[in-house]
Parts: sequence; C-alpha cells; structure tokens
Amino acid sequence: MKNTIDKQFVIPLAPSIRQRNEMFDSLFYDVKTLTDEEKYQLSSLTDREGSILVVFPQKKKKGIVHSPDASTFLQSEVFKTIQIIVVAGVGSSALGTAALARNVANVYDIPVAGIVSGYGASDLITEAMGGWFFYGATDAIRHSIRETVNSWNNALTFFKTEKKADEAGLSKEMKQSELEDINALEEILNASPPKLRLLVGHSKGSLMLDYALENFANKHDNHVYFDQLKIVTFSAVTDISPQFKNVQQFIGEYDGFGKINSRIHIPRTPVPHASHHLNSTLPFYLDIEDVLRQHVTL
Repeated sequence: MKNTIDKQFVIPLAPSIRQRNEMFDSLFYDVKTLTDEEKYQLSSLTDREGSILVVFPQKKKKGIVHSPDASTFLQSEVFKTIQIIVVAGVGSSALGTAALARNVANVYDIPVAGIVSGYGASDLITEAMGGWFFYGATDAIRHSIRETVNSWNNALTFFKTEKKADEAGLSKEMKQSELEDINALEEILNASPPKLRLLVGHSKGSLMLDYALENFANKHDNHVYFDQLKIVTFSAVTDISPQFKNVQQFIGEYDGFGKINSRIHIPRTPVPHASHHLNSTLPFYLDIEDVLRQHVTL
C-alpha cells in the first residue's frame, strides 16, 4: 500500500510538495543557518517522513548525515553518541528539521539528530483535514481522562491510535504509513541511545513528542529516562506524561497559533514579544538558541 501510494501520489507531486513544504519551512525556521550545499543535499525523495538527519554545529562545517529510517540510524556509529533529538512541525520537511537541529547544535556545540515529519501522501490528506490539530485534540482528551482514570493508560494508547485514523478516514494500511515519524521516534526511544539527554520539539513536533512519550511511558514501569531525560517544547504546550520529571515548555507571547493546541493549565514559560516562528530574519521570532542557553543545560 505504501509503495502504491508513493508511486501514484508522492513521486509525481514531489516537486510541488517540496516547494510547498520548503516555503513553509523557510518562513517558520531559521534556514539561513544552513549552507546552500546542505540545502541542495536535502531530498524530498530520500529525506522522507521518518528519516533521520544528524546535523553538526554551524562552525564545524561537517554538513549533514542522512539515515533513511530509524533502523539504519540505530546501526550507525552516531547512534551510540547522540545526546539530542529534535522534531520539527508546521510544514514540515527535511529543510525545517535540519534548520531546527542546526539551531540546537549551535547552542550545545554537539551534533543533533532530527526526525523528519512530512512528505508522505497521507500528510496531504491529514493536513487537508486538519491533521495538525489531531495531536492537540488527542492531548486534551488524554489529559481529561488521566485526571479521572490514571489506570487506563494502556487502553488510552489504543484509543489514541484508532481515533487518529478514524478522524482522517484512512484504512489500516494508511494508518501505519502516516505514523512513520512517530514510529521512528518510538523505535529510537525504545532502543535507548546510551547518551541521550535532551528532546526538543517545535510546533506539531512538540505534540508528536508528547504522543510518543506517552506510549513509551505505558511500556515501562521504570526507566532511566524518566529521571534523566530532559524534554523541551516550543510553540505548543502539551500534557507530557508525569513519569518524565524534567519538562520545560516555552511559548511565544504572541503565538495564537500555538496556543490553539496548548493545554491551558500546564505550566509554561512565556517568551516575551515572540510569535510561532523561529525565523530570525522576521519580526517577533522566537529565539530558540537564546532560550535554550538561558534555561536548558545538558
């Protein structure tokens, strides 16, 4: 089913999909941190949803390492040393993912892995039907249920996945294909990179982190990540599982778009005079590098 969809929809539309997503990413992300060569090497056909990009700090001039999927990434040498994983949102494409990873890599002066969320034909369907808002709606439902019935966690995981597919009106085969970014994140988390210390999400990526971390928490009664892993979200305040003890959430003072998908009563740190985007060439951008330097240490 996935290959059929790609042949019928993704490959013929790849140039237009790439242009659309890169337009959004150029608007929302700080793509000027990437060189022209790095941008050129980001491919709509290989750096697809669920692929992994390892981005080095700008001053290192080491480019980007591409892994087509989580399984390939887990077999690489960088898996053993990776300390930070980021998930972008909005568009999204490899361009936005790489730009977000570059921002974070610049702060900590180490390579950062980014999970690409976007480019599948199912993305076109879910985005057209308001798919960006699914994770926010799911988070609200889960938050309400958790407050009253904490013991229903396993049932809730099933409910979340089924509801996602039902709302999008997709077949079971399509359900799986549209979760490739989530699957990649969960596969990496379950493999437990030995040096992983920080997860960063922006926009829809923050909601995807919440979704994957909830599933992870349901599978583990006890894990070192619950105490040691730091979770940082930008531009969407989510109901991260309480098993994770180190959570910081930031949202721009003027970010109406992000607030639509944010939980009202969850603690957050407002960023003064900031909106939803991270593009430093536009007014009211959220300076993610400055916020991380001020508030988040490894």
